[in-house]
Amino acid sequence: MTSLDGPEKFTNLVTSWNQFDSTPFNEWVSDVSDNFFRSGLTLKMAANFLNTQPAELQAVINLAALEEENLALLAQLKPPNTTWFLLASASTEGLKAAIRALADARQAHSPFLLVDGAIRAVEGPNTFERIAGLRSEIFGHAARKAQAYSLLNEKGIKALKGWQKRVRSGKSLTPPQMTYADGLLRDLVEAGAVTRNSKDGDQEICDEILDALGYE
Repeated sequence: MTSLDGPEKFTNLVTSWNQFDSTPFNEWVSDVSDNFFRSGLTLKMAANFLNTQPAELQAVINLAALEEENLALLAQLKPPNTTWFLLASASTEGLKAAIRALADARQAHSPFLLVDGAIRAVEGPNTFERIAGLRSEIFGHAARKAQAYSLLNEKGIKALKGWQKRVRSGKSLTPPQMTYADGLLRDLVEAGAVTRNSKDGDQEICDEILDALGYE
């Protein structure tokens, strides 16, 4: 897939992103993902143009990687963005269960918790549960690695340090924090700071992070 030159690479991406309300969800996901890769932009740059968080755009890209038949299941509704990472990692049966849960949901219920529960009932523990189960020192170490490798912004590093204190005190991460943590930790993996063969003397911690995120 070739990148585009000039302002067209920005306008095509922005146009597809802004068609969320008028396009079937599965088509919107595919269009946004295609235009992102054609743009040649980094995830952070593209998110800035779209006035969204990198994690939200990453979730769309992850959804686009679903089998076409599975992504088509989501054309039935527009799932809330807090559920996108969950849906992107779900099996066919997990997706069907999540769709039923969202369709039957009352407004007062958290979409994240509904989808999480529906998928977990079919598939068992998911990525967010594994992230929530990480030891407190994992988050602190991730913050230090981000600083050492000049990765993440101040907000992301502060969040990781805050979660270290939160987990150490016996509190669990909230659903939005799990989603944010997923995005931050994946950023470290994609940048090469967290690998299976780490040369930084932290192989055990890297393995725990990679296992939680579902990497081989």
